[in-house]
Amino acid sequence: NDKLAFIKHLFEGENEDYDRVISQINTIGSLPEAKSLILEMVKPDYNNWVGKEDYEERFLQLIEGKFN
Repeated sequence: NDKLAFIKHLFEGENEDYDRVISQINTIGSLPEAKSLILEMVKPDYNNWVGKEDYEERFLQLIEGKFN
């Protein structure tokens, strides 16, 4: 399940953090705004997801899908 993998690997096991980020993304009106939030605000809080590029790529793909 993608959600569980994202929580474990990208959000350091913090379910609430994942839910908060998804909630914020759901209020955003465009893909560029969503990507900006993720890359500038979320990712730096989690060691820039170093070594977790596969999970990051999948996460961003799903976010992109929401806006297409």
